[in-house]
Amino acid sequence: MGCTHLPRNIVRSGVAVWLAILLAVSCFAACKIRDEGEAGGAGSPAVIGPEGGIVEIADPASGISGARVYIPAGALDSEQGISISRKDLPQALPAGYRAGGRCIDFHPDGIRLSKPVLLHLPYDDLNNDGIIDGRAVREENLFVLYYDSLNNRWEELPLYGLDTGDNLAVVESMHFSTYLVAVDTSDARTLDTGFTDTDAEPSFEPGECYLGNDRFCHYYHMTVLRRESGLTAIVDRNLTYVNSGIVAEISEDGSSATFDATSAFAKVLASGDATQWRWEGEFVREHTFLMDYEVMQDDTLSSPDPGETDPGDGAGGIFCRVEAVDANMVKITWEINVFEQVIYQTSPFGTGHCLAIRFRATHL
Repeated sequence: MGCTHLPRNIVRSGVAVWLAILLAVSCFAACKIRDEGEAGGAGSPAVIGPEGGIVEIADPASGISGARVYIPAGALDSEQGISISRKDLPQALPAGYRAGGRCIDFHPDGIRLSKPVLLHLPYDDLNNDGIIDGRAVREENLFVLYYDSLNNRWEELPLYGLDTGDNLAVVESMHFSTYLVAVDTSDARTLDTGFTDTDAEPSFEPGECYLGNDRFCHYYHMTVLRRESGLTAIVDRNLTYVNSGIVAEISEDGSSATFDATSAFAKVLASGDATQWRWEGEFVREHTFLMDYEVMQDDTLSSPDPGETDPGDGAGGIFCRVEAVDANMVKITWEINVFEQVIYQTSPFGTGHCLAIRFRATHL
């Protein structure tokens, strides 16, 4: 088992990729666009002839939505049934390699092509932070493999480009086969740096801190700021005004924000599952300035759930909650609408509005 690893220096911006594709599509004599979902589901063939066309997967439930092939005019000598489907790995990846998306089959395998086709392969970046979910590898470092069934090995194709808006890797190919977006674990860069052995299979003790070599289990912070460009949520070691750290995705109703914990913390990445950790958090009183709320210190007020509570004196209270929603993502919920509470632009001098939360985790 092996894999030929090519230098990854062929990268084009999303604009350049789409320009090239639009030019190619405009040259089709009679372009056919077939949605595999409309053609009877993923794997159902769409008939494409010498005039060329496009076959794509648009069904979000397929797990490979966005996968498509652009076939230029003259690539096929006759009509062919072209299909795209999701499949299991035909063979384990070489040591140090990890999948960055789903394994995708383009059929028919071994078809004769007179011109190269463009294959679009979706990769995992659910929160669009530019980092492959669960891998801590930036999207510009991903690459594409195809499975050589004759020699029973994975081979790498030069990357034609990235569409970072739709999270698609693009390659040019002269053959149909099984393709996979992949990453090299040596490219992993987590936000913290205290634990580096992410390629092993370490074991963690109950109560062990999420940070490496940290016997005090210090907090990390989420800062929600108002900038000229709008509202931003940043996860970093310290409360921050600058764009360092990892960007968290604020929910549409402004009540929470979600970030990729496996890209933030090396131990969580090594464990392979953010739900294996007990998460806790609280507002930072001295750095939270909201329109209608004030953070109060009261040890008699405690609640495992966020939202309005009644401590008994008629004054409502709000608590934040930190929880892993899946193997990669952690959500911090505060219930209030930050779009209505963080109104005035945050400044580095402490004026304006800001929502600050500190959090940490221990292994279950």
